[in-house]
Amino acid sequence: MILEKFAQEAKQLKGTIVFGEGDEERTLAAAVKLTKEGICKCVVVAEKKELVLETAKKKGLDISGLTVLEPSFDLLEKTAVDAFVQGRVNKGMPEEEAKKLALNPLFFSALYIKSGEATGGVNGARSATSDVIRAAIYGLGAIKGTKIISSFFLMAPPENHPVIKKPIIYADCGVNPDPNALSMRDIAVASVRSFKSLFPQEEPRVAFLSFSTKGSAEHKTLEKIIEAVKLTKEFFASDPSVRIDGELQFDAAVIPAVGERKAPGSPVAGHANVFIFPDLNAGNICYKVTERLGQFMAIGPLIQGVAKPFNDLSRGCKIEDIYYAAVVALLQSRS
Repeated sequence: MILEKFAQEAKQLKGTIVFGEGDEERTLAAAVKLTKEGICKCVVVAEKKELVLETAKKKGLDISGLTVLEPSFDLLEKTAVDAFVQGRVNKGMPEEEAKKLALNPLFFSALYIKSGEATGGVNGARSATSDVIRAAIYGLGAIKGTKIISSFFLMAPPENHPVIKKPIIYADCGVNPDPNALSMRDIAVASVRSFKSLFPQEEPRVAFLSFSTKGSAEHKTLEKIIEAVKLTKEFFASDPSVRIDGELQFDAAVIPAVGERKAPGSPVAGHANVFIFPDLNAGNICYKVTERLGQFMAIGPLIQGVAKPFNDLSRGCKIEDIYYAAVVALLQSRS
């Protein structure tokens, strides 16, 4: 039900989503579904329009409501292209190679957004996460206040779940293998931004997860978590609506009775809705366990910390996953 609510909220924004893998059959089917339901306008990009037409014919899709594009500098704002090319040249790439990269459908999609032609983008049905992130960084850049790009999963519980009643955010489960304290702060800052864009009427309650709760164990691996909590609290010092605590074990973060016993007086324990993991091992394992054994719907990895929404997908994604990644990208544009 919450996902349907998201879709209706996204519909009111009257946005445009660009797909850089426009000839990929699941992506094209999702774009058709979004268009038919009036959720947003959809632009699909491919090296040649014929590739999109062939996929549509093969799958029996009516693409008359879509905008089909081949990458071209004529479709981009010159300042966006110049900044992209100069950025690559500054890193040692030959100018002609940088211009060629700008016309790669993935990178073109990011520049299309930068040019103001679309609200956000969705890619990754056949592209590696690293390529999607490079397109986001090179084409769009990071939001002010953070230095890294990260990801989150929107975890939607099944009906009548005994503990979790609303969707929650897990981060980072797909990008940064071993973030330091400052990077963990940036992940938390971006996750709060993501939460507020999806749930503008609710307060973020951020739990930094660990095998220890408030000093119940001692180990050098806890040091960066404790420091990250401190840095994040300092960042949000002027925003009392954002509640932050850690280090917390998962049960202390989600079960009120356990939270009260292990972390009495905590503003987060027992009621967390944003979960920050200490590293990619923990985050990736936990989201998959939650999805497969807990029967949650895992939407993502959704990219955050980028100047404009540019979401990633698992290469094993379903049409429904692509549809909701686009819906979330529209909602992310509200922040």
